[in-house]
Amino acid sequence: MPEAVTEALIRRLRPCVYLCPCDEVPQGARPAARALGLPHLPEDVEVPSYRPHVVTIDCAAIPAGVLDIGFPADGHLVVLAEVSDYDEGDVIYLPAGTQTVQRHSQRKSHDSFPLYAVPGTTAPDDLHWSQVVEGGDAGLAGRVTKLIDEVREIPGVRWRYDIQLGGHSRAWHNPVEERGKVLFLSIPESELFGDGCITLVSGTREQIAERRYDELEFDVES
Repeated sequence: MPEAVTEALIRRLRPCVYLCPCDEVPQGARPAARALGLPHLPEDVEVPSYRPHVVTIDCAAIPAGVLDIGFPADGHLVVLAEVSDYDEGDVIYLPAGTQTVQRHSQRKSHDSFPLYAVPGTTAPDDLHWSQVVEGGDAGLAGRVTKLIDEVREIPGVRWRYDIQLGGHSRAWHNPVEERGKVLFLSIPESELFGDGCITLVSGTREQIAERRYDELEFDVES
């Protein structure tokens, strides 16, 4: 592959971090998040008791320097969301050392389980060979098309229970990028999480960098 073509393709890709379960945990691996179960929040934080706990992220366990969006270096992020047809949710940042208590929920909760951080690469849904290769070289266009398909398949291998931080959105219908937003995190379709829906949490780069998480948008696609 010509270097200019490779560089043009790489410029269209974006890094992400997957939070995924691990059947065989490497020795010394540190969980990066706790999925499901009950949330742990400060007593003075008011949230609807019917809104389920999706995940609590240990920010210090996320690999540094991977994401191209602002992400806390320490503390915890608690995500509460309907993960259904209702596009409502909360992202709450807890600085390191914050005192919390376990909250009860009106809904039955699955047992919690750990998730581990895995760096990944994402491509935009509309990526086409013509965006990285000039016309007139059918052979090169074919190779680039095959490479793009291979890049798209990388997350599909394990994207069943994996929550995605950053990167291009894996929307079924309306990518957040079309509205001038960037993806903060996405919750996949699965029996435990979306059950037929995917949830996309997005905002501007400024909102994310300044931790204005109360301004982030929740979008549900089914």
